Amino acid sequence: MSAGTSIETNFARATRILLEYLSSTAGLCTWTLCRTDLSSSYTLAVCDPLGAVHAHEALPAPISRSSDHWVSAPVHLADGTLFGELVGFDPSDRSASIPDIRPTLQVHAMLLGALASAELAVVAERRAGEILNGQADPLTGLGTRQGWEQRARLDELFCREFGERAWVLVVELTELKRYNELHGHSAGDDQLRIAGTAVREVLGARHYGARITGDRFAALLIGVDEQEAHRIAHGMHEALAAVGAVGTAVATGLGRRRPETGLGGALAAAEADIDRNHHPELGGAAASSEVAALVDALETGAIKAYFQPIVNLHTGEVVAIEALARWHSPDGIREPEAFLPALRHAGLLNALFDRMLDDGLSALSDFRHVAPRLQLAVSLHLDARTETNVLTSISERLVKHGLQPACLTVQFSETQGLDALTQLSDQLHRIAALGVHLVLQDFGSGFASLDTLSSMPITGVKLNRRFSTQVVGGDQASSVVRAMVNVATTTGLTVVAEGIETEVQRESLVNIGCALGQGYLFALPQPADSLSAFLSAPLANVV
Repeated sequence: MSAGTSIETNFARATRILLEYLSSTAGLCTWTLCRTDLSSSYTLAVCDPLGAVHAHEALPAPISRSSDHWVSAPVHLADGTLFGELVGFDPSDRSASIPDIRPTLQVHAMLLGALASAELAVVAERRAGEILNGQADPLTGLGTRQGWEQRARLDELFCREFGERAWVLVVELTELKRYNELHGHSAGDDQLRIAGTAVREVLGARHYGARITGDRFAALLIGVDEQEAHRIAHGMHEALAAVGAVGTAVATGLGRRRPETGLGGALAAAEADIDRNHHPELGGAAASSEVAALVDALETGAIKAYFQPIVNLHTGEVVAIEALARWHSPDGIREPEAFLPALRHAGLLNALFDRMLDDGLSALSDFRHVAPRLQLAVSLHLDARTETNVLTSISERLVKHGLQPACLTVQFSETQGLDALTQLSDQLHRIAALGVHLVLQDFGSGFASLDTLSSMPITGVKLNRRFSTQVVGGDQASSVVRAMVNVATTTGLTVVAEGIETEVQRESLVNIGCALGQGYLFALPQPADSLSAFLSAPLANVV
C-alpha cells in the first residue's frame, strides 16, 4: 500500500488501515480514497496489491468504471460538503460473485467523513497559529522569503494529506524600482508599508502572504476553488489601486497547485503569468512561456527518463542504469542543458528529481525481472533557494514501487553550490542511513572534493567525462587522473568514469583502477523499452 503519510494524522492512519482491511475482506483487491475535482480524481490513499494505482496521482474520472467489479460510496464532511469517494474495484476478469457490501461501505464512508471533518478543524486551527507566529518582513508585516518556503512546505504536506485544492497568487508592484530611482528608497519603503497593509487586509487570517522579492508578494490560497482564487486576485488588485501603492501599477498572477508539481509549480506558474502578461518588453514572454511549457511537460510526462547503462569495465556486465532527463518538446527532444536553467530559475528542480525517480524506479522494477541485481542512479540537482525534502521523496517512491533502498544511488555534485550542499547535508546523511547509496559527481572539478570525501557518507565518486579523454597517452594529465582514482579507491570508494567513447579509453581506465564506466562505447541514452537487449548478457565488445 502507498498512502499519504507525510503528516500521518489520525485520518491518514485510519484510512490506511481501512483500505487494507477492505482489500483483504471485501472481495475486491483494490481500494482507494479519492478527492474529485471536475474531470479528474486525485488519489489520497491506495491499497492495490497489483500496483496499478498509486497514492497522490491524478487519474481520469470516474476511476474504476471500466472494471466489471466495482463499488463506491461518497464521503461527506460533517456539514454535508462532499469530501471525496471511497472506491473498491477488481481489474481481474473473473466470474466469482462479489458480496453486497454497499451498506457496510456507506458506514465506513460516513466514519471517514466525520474523522476528516475533525482533523481538518484541528489542522486549520494549527495553520492559523503558524501563520500568525511566522517570520515577518519589517516593512510590510508579511512573511519573509524564508518564512514563505517553510510555510509552503507545511502547506504542501497538508494538501497531499487531505487533497485540498490550492492556488498561489503573486502580486508585483511593477513600478517600484522606477519609483525608488525617482524618489529615493525611503519613499519606496513607505509605498511598501502601504502595500503590505492592503495585502494583509485582503488575505485576512485565513491565507498566508509573504514578500518574496523586493517588489513581489505571494499568497498561499489553500482550500479555495478557481472562482474564489480569481475573486481574491481581483480584490487584491483593487485594494492596492485604492490605496495608491506606487500609483496603480499592479500586476497579479495565479498558479494552480497540481499533484505532480505541488505548490512550487504553482508559484512558478503564477510568476510566469505575470512575466507573460506584463513584461513582454523584457523578453519575459518567451521565458515565462518556456516555464509554463516545462510545468506542463512535468505534469504530462513529456519530460521523461532515458536510460544509459553503467557497466563493469572488466566484464562488460551492466550493473546499473542512470536515469537522464529528456524533454519531448514541440521543437524536438531536448537534453537537460537546454532546460535545466529555466527549471532552476522557476524552482522546479525538486519536481524534476521526483519525475526522474518515479520513471527510474518504475523501469527498474520491470528490468529486475531480467537483471535481478540491477541498480538505478538518479542525479539530484541542488538548489539552495528552495526547500527540499529529498528524504521524503525517496522514501515514498521506494514504497510506491516496492523496492529496497539499496537498489538506488543518488548522485550529487558540489559544483552546483556549496551552500546547497550544506543545506542538504543532514538529509543526505539520513538518506545514507536509510540504505541508499550516495555518489559524488564531477569528482576533481569542485573546490572541496577532499573535504567532501571525509564529511559526506558517500560510497562512490564519478569522474567528469573530460577525464576519460585524459587517460590516454601517459602524459601529465593522465597522471593526475590516476592520482584521483587512487585517492578514491584507497578510501574504499567505487569509481565510475563518464564519457567513454573508445576501447583505448576503457583499457586505460581499467589499468589505473577504475571499476565502472558509461558512455557511447556501450550505449546511447535511450527510452526504457529500447534498453532490454543490454540487460540479458554482458557486452561482448568490451571483454
